[in-house]
Amino acid sequence: MSAPSRLTMLIASAMLLLAAPAAAQDSKLTIASWGGAYAQSQKIAYFQPFQKETGIAIASMYHGGRSALLGKGRSYRFQNWDVVDLSADALLSACRDGLLESISSAGLTAARDGTSAKDDFLPGALTDCGVASVAWSSVVVYDKRAFKGKQPKTTADFFDLKRFPGKRALRRGAKYTLELALLGDGVAPENVYAELATEQGVNRAFGVLERIKDDIIWWNGSGDHLKLLADGKAVMATAFNARAFGSLMAENRSLAIMWHGQLYTMNSWAIPKTSRNKTAARRFIEFSTKPDRLAQQAKWFPYGPVRKSAVAMVGDHAEIDVTMAGFLPTSNANLSHALQVDAGWWLSHGDALEAKFKTWMETKAAAGKPAVHTSSTSNGGDKKEPTASP
Repeated sequence: MSAPSRLTMLIASAMLLLAAPAAAQDSKLTIASWGGAYAQSQKIAYFQPFQKETGIAIASMYHGGRSALLGKGRSYRFQNWDVVDLSADALLSACRDGLLESISSAGLTAARDGTSAKDDFLPGALTDCGVASVAWSSVVVYDKRAFKGKQPKTTADFFDLKRFPGKRALRRGAKYTLELALLGDGVAPENVYAELATEQGVNRAFGVLERIKDDIIWWNGSGDHLKLLADGKAVMATAFNARAFGSLMAENRSLAIMWHGQLYTMNSWAIPKTSRNKTAARRFIEFSTKPDRLAQQAKWFPYGPVRKSAVAMVGDHAEIDVTMAGFLPTSNANLSHALQVDAGWWLSHGDALEAKFKTWMETKAAAGKPAVHTSSTSNGGDKKEPTASP
């Protein structure tokens, strides 16, 4: 074989030089997510193992939630991030605006028993622009000490003041509240949004709230609801499941979580089109959504794995002596009579319903009705979990 020509060698050298920047870029990923204990669980379950396996370093940061991501033009800003953890509504909006890369499920790892990723993920977890990683929910939490006899078990019990007397703490807002009202009035989870899309259904939901209006305390901040229970000012409250878990484990062991009628939603990994490391970003998403990785995060933080095969792998909490199955939104028992929040539906109907809810609240306040109690605790709350409107 003859020696390569000078022209061939020059072309080869040029190709190597062109490839060098891409290789350098793929040696690091910038991932934007939420903060607190949630981010720490991601670091343990995903970031550190991925870096060890691939040699690709990960720089993680807190993105601040939906309000921080939206610019003045109501369009999402993803800066120089390669992967971003998005709530369901943010994912849908950014995807519709053409800001995210398309992600195929073809490269995702199958379950150990050979079940394809497509069949192993929960419905709605795989979308055109994202792959879900966790599910979190709004649940009813109650104080077991308030009920000497039968304990509340269903959403209907939440609205039954005769059998279960006492104040109820509800989130100030239409989302989560109106769905819960319809569930409590006997509407099946699969029919809630069809009902709520009609004027009759909306009036029905507000009618359920009217029945307990004198016993509602409205909360704003994500820590208010549990303080109301701890202080004995309410006997039942809607709460986000991770907050409820933390409080129950740390100090309020008299509390219990009612999973019947939980309203769950999912957070997903997405790749902004502005990412400069798309190959490595896809590799990270494939790695982090393996069943064993999802199970590992749930050992540290009580969000539910979004793959059926992962739920059974969770077992006990990584640090405390508690079996996690009873605290995960996606365990089989807890998914019974659960409602998946429809992000697309709320993007279409949310503004109108929130306005109607505000008017209803103002009407009650003007009439001097006790329905407009407001928690006196802080309106803040940290970002250890997505807020009701990430």
